[in-house]
Amino acid sequence: MKIAVCVKYVPVVSRIQFDYENKVIQREGVPSEINPFDLLGINMAVDLKAEGDTIIALSMGPPNAAEGLTQCYALGVDRAVLLSDRALAGSDTLATAQALALALQRESPDLIVCGRNSSDAETGQVGPELAELMGRPHISNVRQLDIDRAANRILAERVTDEGYQVLECPLPAVVCVTEGAGQERYPGRAEMTAAEAKSVEQLTCADLTDDLSLFGLEGSPTWVEDIRLVEPDRLGVVIRDESPEDAARQVADLLRERLASLAAGGTDTDAPDTAMPHYSGGERSIWIVAELTDDGVRHVTLEMLGKARALTPITQSEVVAVVIGSGAPGPGVIKQLAEGGADRVLTLDAAGLGPICGRSVAESLSNAIAAQPPYAVLFAATADGRDLAARIAARQRLGLTGDAIDLEINDAGQLVQLKPALGGNVVAPILSKTLPNLVTLRPGVLTPAMPEREGAAAIEMEAIPAATCEGTDAILVSEHFAEEHGALDLTSAGVVVGLGMGVGEEGIPSAQRLASNIGAPIATTRNVVHSGWLPHHIQVGISGRTIAPQVYLAVGIRGAFNHTVGIQKAGVILAINRNHRAAIFRAADYGIVGDWNEYLPALVEAIGPALAEYGLA
Repeated sequence: MKIAVCVKYVPVVSRIQFDYENKVIQREGVPSEINPFDLLGINMAVDLKAEGDTIIALSMGPPNAAEGLTQCYALGVDRAVLLSDRALAGSDTLATAQALALALQRESPDLIVCGRNSSDAETGQVGPELAELMGRPHISNVRQLDIDRAANRILAERVTDEGYQVLECPLPAVVCVTEGAGQERYPGRAEMTAAEAKSVEQLTCADLTDDLSLFGLEGSPTWVEDIRLVEPDRLGVVIRDESPEDAARQVADLLRERLASLAAGGTDTDAPDTAMPHYSGGERSIWIVAELTDDGVRHVTLEMLGKARALTPITQSEVVAVVIGSGAPGPGVIKQLAEGGADRVLTLDAAGLGPICGRSVAESLSNAIAAQPPYAVLFAATADGRDLAARIAARQRLGLTGDAIDLEINDAGQLVQLKPALGGNVVAPILSKTLPNLVTLRPGVLTPAMPEREGAAAIEMEAIPAATCEGTDAILVSEHFAEEHGALDLTSAGVVVGLGMGVGEEGIPSAQRLASNIGAPIATTRNVVHSGWLPHHIQVGISGRTIAPQVYLAVGIRGAFNHTVGIQKAGVILAINRNHRAAIFRAADYGIVGDWNEYLPALVEAIGPALAEYGLA
């Protein structure tokens, strides 16, 4: 068996400095590393290796990316290949996937492994786009993988926003791995010395094709218009050497003032009004791919509908909610979508087609988009939304912006898609050369419309044509939901309590009870999840969720950027940490230096009335 692992050599994002006054990113002297998720992929492949197997590490980048491939040799890969060419400069995710696909076709691997996303650009598109371009099934967010060599199939656990799925898939296939897929092993000095004697194979674009227009800026359907540095705006007030009761009273008073200031600044009036003019038909419709739960419409769907509705005075667009499911949605779902801003509900009956993340559903929705092209299609930046959007983008060679936090219309009538990068310190306005615009939007950062519209949206049923990829797609074996710890409430909760390593495993039940006193679900950090104390489904940060509660209370959290990037849109951030040097105090508005066991009970009691005044507890 031949296993290929795609590896990106990236700057260490936490070492990048930002000159906010001069709007400059300071990269000089910043070391590089193998993208952490790709490193998991290398280690997983080495663990899966059997006698006679070959593992290839493939990287695309400048010449110094060979340093990362040398580390891959030291970890146990058999061959290392670097695709490096000036023609690749400026490649977006689709152009990158195209280049990697051509390089991998030369190797014909049985299994292609990619990391979930890159730590610098934070996109999760290359893996599924690569799979679509190569005509292969794929499974993303894989935390566990088994190979049935006799049957030439894989069995994988795929992490979702609500739990996990078990999927079976024929080989050849593509998998994108996340935390848990492999050990975080690093080579020692002896392994690196031996690896440095091995050569890295070199490829250029001319080795792949004569058509260089497929690569770089010319082959990229999206481009970055500019960059905007996001200057930290937290207040950074830290209270020290006070009794728990006095510190709690001070924070409660400050919190009440801050919430009043935010409310006066318009945060409660940002919701678009569904009473604005509605439009029907036309070539500039905006489609929202809805996501549903057993209780109805997911909050992120209402957020996307609200954003689409806010754009309609400029775009004069009909807002279309697309529901993928078995048969027609119930009247309750239709009512929610209509009140949320939908003019029309388009239902694609996917009964029997398998999981939404698979090739069959992507092909069907792609055909529907091609038949009546809209101006834009908005997906949630969830496990299913990211996979579906990426496959459609590759299938139709469309630009896709992943994990956007907002949308604007510029003076030329173009959709400007605002995407964070480099740990959220940079926001890149991205434009697309192609229509429709495809965007995935982070849950928890946009505002749903005010539900004032009367009447129901029109319903249009569309039969899905028979898929041509039957028998070569992933099959859903089972699905498991993790409803404990309020995981499903995080994206819509007004108050969230985050628990870090400083709480300790034995302290989690007590901290959770205190959080429940103010009606707050709990969130956590990557290290807590890795320690097995709490599940991945409530992890917040680069490799977890993005949330935007009105109040976030960080308890025993160090404050590494890979966590704080997930709470940047929170209204007010409070923190308790016994280490006065903890980075969380720079990322918080108000902090208390002290032992959480002593200070959290008093703080919860003190802020309860302030939260209740604003309907948050």
